Amino acid sequence: MTTQTSTLTPAAAARQSRLAEQVSRIRTSAAAGRLDRWLLIVGGTLAPLGVLAIILGWLGASHTVLVFEQIPYLISGGLLGLSLAILGGLVYFAYWMTLLVREGRAQHTELVTSLGRIERLLAGQGEAEVPVGSFVATSGGAMMHRADCPIVGGRNDLREVSESDGLQPCRICNPLD
Repeated sequence: MTTQTSTLTPAAAARQSRLAEQVSRIRTSAAAGRLDRWLLIVGGTLAPLGVLAIILGWLGASHTVLVFEQIPYLISGGLLGLSLAILGGLVYFAYWMTLLVREGRAQHTELVTSLGRIERLLAGQGEAEVPVGSFVATSGGAMMHRADCPIVGGRNDLREVSESDGLQPCRICNPLD
């Protein structure tokens, strides 16, 4: 849907520019992609701090036999340290779950792509067959590959090339060896 700015009234043009400015400030998933790194840092910091607070609380309480002197150490060291250690563990668990979700999404995308290729091949709309002994390159590529190279496997924009075309050989499949 396109809007012609020449037919807009000044008020509509101002609204459209405000909308465009606000849309440009929306956070995208690419901008929030570093959230997992922050979860790792916070979780990896809070848990050891909690353990350290528990140890310091125990050290403070162990130097006195009077209960009323031990209670502040128990509260500040023990309870605060325990809550920091649990919070750090939960934040690290959130980091781990974020990685699992990202990996699951990547696997799902790869699975859907593979199933789509299988469906096209079964329907007879597969990639053009290239003889196994020949060399291929992508339509705009500058590298020469074997037809069975994993880099170009499954691509349908391949063209047949020869050694005299001046393309660099692929470092993965070594077509000239």
